[in-house]
Amino acid sequence: MDPTLLKRNSYLQPSVRRKPAFPTVTFSRIVYGIISLLWISYFLLLKHDYDHPVTAVNRCEQPKPAAPPSNLSGFTDAPGFAEDSARRLAGAVKIPTMSFDDMGPVDKDTRWAPFKEMHSYLRTTFPTVHTSLDLTVVGGYSLVYTWPGSVKDSKPLMLTAHLDVVPSLTALDRWTYPPFAGIIDGDWIYGRGSGDCKNNLIGILTAVEHLVSSGWKPQRTIILAFGQDEEISGPRGANNIGKYLEEKYGKNGIGMIVDEGGMNIETAYGTEFALPGIAEKGYLNAIIEVDMLGGHSSIPPPHTSIGILSKIVTAIEDSPVFQPHIETASPIWGYLSCVSQHGKSNLVPDWIRKGIQSKKPKMNKIAKKFAEMSVGNRYLLQTSKAPTIFNAGLKSNALAESASVLFNSRIDLFSSPAKVREEYRNLIRPVAEKYSLLFEGAAVSAPPYIGNITVNWKDPHEPSPISPFQIDSPAWLIFSRAVQASFGADVITAPSAMTGNTDTRYYWNLSKNIYRWSPTRAGTKLNIHTVDEKIKIKTHVEGIKFYTELILQSDGMAHIQVD
Repeated sequence: MDPTLLKRNSYLQPSVRRKPAFPTVTFSRIVYGIISLLWISYFLLLKHDYDHPVTAVNRCEQPKPAAPPSNLSGFTDAPGFAEDSARRLAGAVKIPTMSFDDMGPVDKDTRWAPFKEMHSYLRTTFPTVHTSLDLTVVGGYSLVYTWPGSVKDSKPLMLTAHLDVVPSLTALDRWTYPPFAGIIDGDWIYGRGSGDCKNNLIGILTAVEHLVSSGWKPQRTIILAFGQDEEISGPRGANNIGKYLEEKYGKNGIGMIVDEGGMNIETAYGTEFALPGIAEKGYLNAIIEVDMLGGHSSIPPPHTSIGILSKIVTAIEDSPVFQPHIETASPIWGYLSCVSQHGKSNLVPDWIRKGIQSKKPKMNKIAKKFAEMSVGNRYLLQTSKAPTIFNAGLKSNALAESASVLFNSRIDLFSSPAKVREEYRNLIRPVAEKYSLLFEGAAVSAPPYIGNITVNWKDPHEPSPISPFQIDSPAWLIFSRAVQASFGADVITAPSAMTGNTDTRYYWNLSKNIYRWSPTRAGTKLNIHTVDEKIKIKTHVEGIKFYTELILQSDGMAHIQVD
């Protein structure tokens, strides 16, 4: 304080004419006291922040009280129900609804014939569904069922699966049973599609068949959508389903969509977590081609098209250009928040607990630690780059005039195809410079040029929007309550992501609330897309219970708008 100011303002000076009524408190003591209180408050707040995180990005609240099972889902516990359910799924597995990359028009390609048989099987197996719900066929063989609700302004619940399976024509001698035999052996149902995803298809229809037969009527409209070609990216199935439903209900006209996917129910750090995929990574194919003069192999030039392409492949494979990346809006941040809050405290490592609860978390360190846990974890956070197809050469003594490789990338949720394209170009350009090739028709070094490198970009799509994963979202609340009611109050619903893609890529305009989850426990659905695909009977029955509870939980909130 300026001493001249003290002299000018006598009211700031202690009086010397009267004895003070209270003990004299010096100015320095007041300042000391204030500082002490501030420090105490700081440490108390810091401790509160550490013990009880309250920010929106690291909450993992669960429905309270936990949702109990409904009386209407108890039918799954009835004597003989599990055996009947297994037979229904096995019957669907017996129909070889394989989809191939080169499938032709539905009215000309005979490989679509099994889908007619599947339609007939569903009509016979679920007669009440087919007499009570409206059915529209789109794209040739994709099915859209509608069960109108009584509350007309309540946005529909949409449950989806797909009718097709990946081909199973090779390695047949390695199967315990033929892939389309639909064999029930002990606790397991064997066959192609038993886990991906005719179990979801039959589970959804079984739940709806029961509810219709019991006389239950929905307040919220229910839509069942089953595509015919998810395994080949859904051009005829989900693509047309999405267009049909958007025309009928409008943009964002559906309250909530639940499709296959996610990471099932996993036990981590002493707690069971249900892990729906609330987002999918983006996608891009890069076809890199090297064109050079050919010739006889007995007099080769210093570098050939195959050699140059191999250098490009090595440069891309060896580059650390894509690194694990996490943000507080990430599903994986949400998952780690749930682990921090609900995992057993003696099992959760410090890098999760302290990292998540820190006011200034070290995001790169957390991403790196999570990625180091497994390859699967890494690619939940990191753009991938994998060479999957290589073409070059026609004859042993002739130099290949052209060589090409296809790199497939699944793109980080916070990146884009445009950014990934630029990174590929940055890795390829130095090879063109070093060996004097044109790059995409342009000079990047001094002549003479020995060839040209081109890149064709195929099938780009952006990462999906991230669906809500906080309890204040009605859709997330409905989903979490359905998990509790079907799998137990102690199962924690936490967000996750998808490294692959599903039919939901065509449904982004329909809803902001898209959850990708197959209701199964870890280790009870095995060998998807490979030899001896199988699912436990108990797991299939639990899935039926989940779909029943999901419908009921959604209907219980029919008067609450799900946006």
